[in-house]
Amino acid sequence: MSELDKALSFVPQIKEAHEKAEAAQQTSYNQALEHAIKAGELLMLAKEAVGHGGWANWRQQNLAAIPQTTASLYMRLAEHKDKFKDARISNSVADLKSKGKLSLRAAAAILPKRPQTLAQKAAIRARKEALEAAKKTNEGIGKEYLNGLAADELVTVLREVHDTDYLRELSGTLAKTLTPSIAAPASTGSGLRRPLQS
Repeated sequence: MSELDKALSFVPQIKEAHEKAEAAQQTSYNQALEHAIKAGELLMLAKEAVGHGGWANWRQQNLAAIPQTTASLYMRLAEHKDKFKDARISNSVADLKSKGKLSLRAAAAILPKRPQTLAQKAAIRARKEALEAAKKTNEGIGKEYLNGLAADELVTVLREVHDTDYLRELSGTLAKTLTPSIAAPASTGSGLRRPLQS
């Protein structure tokens, strides 16, 4: 029997375990967990037989009714099935069950997190740096742009961006919050440019 044939031989059992896990989610946590773990063990065997590189395509072709996230959940539960015997995890599971908040995903969330790979850590760091750079750039561009506008130009920009009701509310808020010494100078119509306060 080839490795692919071996993997295919698991398909009916995986589907059956998945269907039972789904059905048991509504009635019995213990049975749902047992079926999910069974499905996970079979999925891991199939993945091993198919090989890591071809797994995604094989799963999509042969187990399309089981989303990748669900398959990963089952495999994670199976990978850590012995942990459910740990008193701390068992107590956490029992607590969720008593509150009516127990699901297979909630059970998996109790399990220890997988350590991140170097590539995952690098990707997270790169995302954070990109977000920070974008935030700084956007703030800098916005401040620089607004700082160079005269009062009448700023009003024109605000009219383009906001509706009349918002502008009335803004006007009232400005009138209330500005001190008399700042609000007192009347506009001369000269287009005097005042820098924004930081």
